[in-house]
Amino acid sequence: MSQPEWFDWAQSERKVSDYLQEQDPLLFTAICQLLFDCNPMVIPLMTEPQGYAPEVGSILRILPQCQSEDDVREVLHNVFIQWFSAEFAGSPGQYGEAANKLWALWVSQQSE
Repeated sequence: MSQPEWFDWAQSERKVSDYLQEQDPLLFTAICQLLFDCNPMVIPLMTEPQGYAPEVGSILRILPQCQSEDDVREVLHNVFIQWFSAEFAGSPGQYGEAANKLWALWVSQQSE
């Protein structure tokens, strides 16, 4: 029996995530914690920040292209749509707090 198409994509994204975590473990951990604290999808089963590691890899791959908090909100929403579905990801508005905090973190990282 062959793997579903999304399985290969998810495996590839997890490899990217692992690589990015190795490159900047502090930033990676901070973003996991940020998403855990904000919980934009309201996932009650998420019990630890590292549960967001696969999504953080996808976010970090795109984050350098962002020019504003609005861009970050769009990236967050799109990443969660990719990983889950549009139905489970909810509306872009759910990602406002996380986008605000992530943009501030990213800008501070770039100025160091």
